[in-house]
Amino acid sequence: MYFHFLLKELSSLTAPFYIQQQMQTKRNLVFIIMIAIACSIFCRCKSTEPIGKITVSTKIGLDEKIYLSKILFDGNTKLIDSAIVISNKEPLIFNYPNAEEGVYELTSTFNNFKIMFISDNNDLKIKADYFTRTASLNSAATNSLLKFRELQAEHAKLKDSIYFKNLINYEDTVKSPATFTYVFNEVDFGNNFQGLKEFIARAAKRFPSYQPVKDIQQHANNFLKIMEEEYHVGDQLPSLALPDRNNKKYSTTQLKGKLYFIDFWSTFCPACLAYTEVKKQALKTFPASRFAMVSVALDPEPADWKRYVDGEKLSWPQLIDQKVWEGPAVKTLKFDSIPSNFLVSGEGKVLAKAIPKDSLLSTIRRFLKD
Repeated sequence: MYFHFLLKELSSLTAPFYIQQQMQTKRNLVFIIMIAIACSIFCRCKSTEPIGKITVSTKIGLDEKIYLSKILFDGNTKLIDSAIVISNKEPLIFNYPNAEEGVYELTSTFNNFKIMFISDNNDLKIKADYFTRTASLNSAATNSLLKFRELQAEHAKLKDSIYFKNLINYEDTVKSPATFTYVFNEVDFGNNFQGLKEFIARAAKRFPSYQPVKDIQQHANNFLKIMEEEYHVGDQLPSLALPDRNNKKYSTTQLKGKLYFIDFWSTFCPACLAYTEVKKQALKTFPASRFAMVSVALDPEPADWKRYVDGEKLSWPQLIDQKVWEGPAVKTLKFDSIPSNFLVSGEGKVLAKAIPKDSLLSTIRRFLKD
């Protein structure tokens, strides 16, 4: 099971806090002094957020630029700071907000070398050799994760049962909440939804104040709720409205009275793309007066989607849900994987679901005859 829905950010960086105070001129000098004293006390107490310090000793080409970024829970990065190396004898110093643990990386275009680390202390020291692509640092959480990765190397290639069992055991015992969230997306419970729920509950109990773990638990519970409310054959399927190829809102309510096939796919899903030809055949085979199709892409990038739709000349309604697993398509129609599909009657009832591509034409034909 690919829990891409859990495509969620680890935590947002706190922006610098500035205080602006306007003071009006007062005739009473004592009043002005009292205001000044009060402001002085307030300004000294305005922020106590911990600031992390990273000291980076480098071996790299001079004038190269090094970037410090935060790795977000969805896999994207957010640039925090950067520095140009003018000497390998003097270390680079980075400061960053460190109210709670996070996952960061140092990158450079030199030798395409990235250094990932966990901010488990406020005085990190990193030695980075960009020529040999090696690094060492004083982060217990980072070193623990790297050691685990090394032990998992052979099983990681196979993605076997031992690999996933080891991942769960590691996540159940890891002391760093940031490490837990970083590794979480690799854990796979398949259809064992109860196991997933219990696994996350254990983490929430161990890291009760860590917001990213709270977010994971909330999203997982929302996902499990979808599983519990899955639509079956005979159920009334609710309507869905999303933007089409021209960014105009399209609703399945306009298909009332027709048998229609709705499917969910993505440009990054090879199994989904395998349906393209048979969907084209269905459009040519069955009369438009009685049958319709609509395809919904779960794609974060509309450019990739439009390129595929235009390249394949897909002429039936093409909709997109850029929020992917957290969007209205999943939340409304409650499916947990792609490719996914429903064949729906003119009255809006589910006639068939999860139809294999080899059975699509025969299934449509059977219900059209009825």
